Amino acid sequence: MAASRLEAPVAAPPTCDPHAAPVRSSPAPRTTVACYDFWDRVFRRAGVLDYTEGFYDGDPTVPYQQAQRAQLDYLLDAVDCHAGSRVLDIGCGNGELLARARSRGALGTGVTISPEQVQHCVGQGLDVYLLNYRDIPDSWNGRFDAVVLNGPIEHFVQATDALSGRADAIYHELFGICHRVLDPQSSSRQVVNTTIHFDRFQSDPGEAVRSPWSFPWFSDKFHYALLVEGFGGYYPQLGQFERCARPYFQLTAERDATYDYHLTSEEWLRHGMRSLVSPRQWGRLLPFAVRHPLHTTTMMFLLLVSQSWNWQFRGEHPPMKHLWQTWSYLPALAASP
Repeated sequence: MAASRLEAPVAAPPTCDPHAAPVRSSPAPRTTVACYDFWDRVFRRAGVLDYTEGFYDGDPTVPYQQAQRAQLDYLLDAVDCHAGSRVLDIGCGNGELLARARSRGALGTGVTISPEQVQHCVGQGLDVYLLNYRDIPDSWNGRFDAVVLNGPIEHFVQATDALSGRADAIYHELFGICHRVLDPQSSSRQVVNTTIHFDRFQSDPGEAVRSPWSFPWFSDKFHYALLVEGFGGYYPQLGQFERCARPYFQLTAERDATYDYHLTSEEWLRHGMRSLVSPRQWGRLLPFAVRHPLHTTTMMFLLLVSQSWNWQFRGEHPPMKHLWQTWSYLPALAASP
């Protein structure tokens, strides 16, 4: 898959400058970068800033914004975030969790591969860098009390990686990076992630890279191949993270948030339908559509016509399972080979 090279941060607050010189970064999948550019134009510029699920706790009557705030608080509580805590947010999006952490008096740093999101976050006074997580520098080792990965891991392994048997190694490397940036003397040393996993539907990676139009329309294989074409990435299997986290972390808590993502996704669909009848919204989307006509068509189709994003969480037995997982740091001795 073609990819673009990322450079050092677009901008950084003067209180934190871990990169004194430009840093060459690992390639980030172009599809993933483009999908967030599209998402930002459709949702962020229409007032929806958080691209992860809310915390409804089984109650569909909870207002959308309240559920979004509750999810951020759940994650920050999971890593014992309080005044003075140093939190690294990998895949920080538009900085909603970092802003929530700042309201607690914590010190948050974020990384993202989306230039649009970096510019938005820096404009909010947040400490955010245009950086692939695989290129987090050694100068950040031991600097944080906690790491949050609120929804980005689905993009870290591509279907081609899974096809060549590299998925476990990539996840193992991820947990190793989280381990090295945590302060071994911290009283927290927690990692929390929210991640979609295969469940009822299990995609063969060879089929995931095929054209969605090669499958029966609106079949499970069609929906998933369309998601891969629009968003990039490939989902983990249930239990895969526990295997790959050893010997760096131990899983200490897990919550099934599939229903929460169902409720959130249906709200996004309603919002998207409403916002796209606005001429102003089409004006925001037009520059992206001119540069990426095929990707725009794919995203519009999978979100509004096939509703493939929502397909993942619908039904009595949804195709996917969404998990919130909390991990506790294992000492360096246990993490050695």
